[in-house]
Amino acid sequence: MKPAQAAQFEPLVSIIIDNYNYARFIGAAIDSALAQSYARVEVIVVDDGSTDNSREVISSYGDKLSAIFKPNGGHASAFNAGFRASRGSIVMFLDADDSLLPTAVEEVVSAWHPATAKAQFVLAHIEADGRALGTVVPYSPAQMPDGDLRASILEAGGYVGVPTSGNAFARKVLDRILPLSEPQWRQAADTSLEIIAPFLGDVVSIRKSLGCYRVHEANHGMLGDALDARKLRVKIIIDLQREWALREFGHSSGITVPHDWAAREPAHLKYRLASLRVDPVHHPMMDDRPAGLMLMGMKSTWRSRGYNLKSKIFHTLWFALAALLPQASAVKIVRLGLIPGRRRAKVSAASADQLLSEP
Repeated sequence: MKPAQAAQFEPLVSIIIDNYNYARFIGAAIDSALAQSYARVEVIVVDDGSTDNSREVISSYGDKLSAIFKPNGGHASAFNAGFRASRGSIVMFLDADDSLLPTAVEEVVSAWHPATAKAQFVLAHIEADGRALGTVVPYSPAQMPDGDLRASILEAGGYVGVPTSGNAFARKVLDRILPLSEPQWRQAADTSLEIIAPFLGDVVSIRKSLGCYRVHEANHGMLGDALDARKLRVKIIIDLQREWALREFGHSSGITVPHDWAAREPAHLKYRLASLRVDPVHHPMMDDRPAGLMLMGMKSTWRSRGYNLKSKIFHTLWFALAALLPQASAVKIVRLGLIPGRRRAKVSAASADQLLSEP
């Protein structure tokens, strides 16, 4: 968008903050939304049945924001409620434990163009207390794509994206996707929006940090220092739900989704192989076998356009060793690939998911 056009483009932007029992973080999220350099912003906070003192914190802001207090219904429930109450032509969902930098909305609006379905930007990792960790998501911002991604998403099983707080959506796009099924999307509702939105317009990637992703013990999106088999299973299931959501959208939109779509993404196959080797008894996919996952993982790694040669070699070795070694040794290899502290001494666990899903 040219400067003259940008000066005339001043849409209302809705920042919807979804909160559940994050009283210790919600104030920072609200403050960051209220401190935006862009003037035309409305802030909506949806408290999803918190049992801590979140209501007290949210209510202390008075009429600076719109507050919705509702019974607990999960992530999609909060998204649906917030979107119904919003008026902006651009909508951002901010997790209550994350925050935005002051120029985030201004930069999104400046980069926006009429065909934009979704804009995304880099998030810097911070500790629970707000200290910077020195890492970002995605792991390689240079790989964030732009434009029409439909063909590449179908071919690759996804694209280099950003968690909830690093996205902005066109309202006309969300009108096509929301409301989400609340029983299905109690967690990770953002993954449904992020995979469908590119089929409704262009993706704009802003390759700079405009927000903060907080890493803490209650965070559902990070694997953490201890390799948690339950979290691995949750990630696998969320990937399959995302595939289901895309197939449902495809059925109604004339889009054919490849039968092996999720398995085209190396990160998904890493989760599956890791889950199978760490806790085979509770692994959610009964037909999975280490050798089969190894071969699929190697294939997906070498056809991935987002992996450089070094990453392809590393992931090829990782799949082979994680699949073929005895379980005790294989678990050590799994940790090497998923827990960054095993690869770089005392580097924060903030990088765990990046190393899994990015080059």
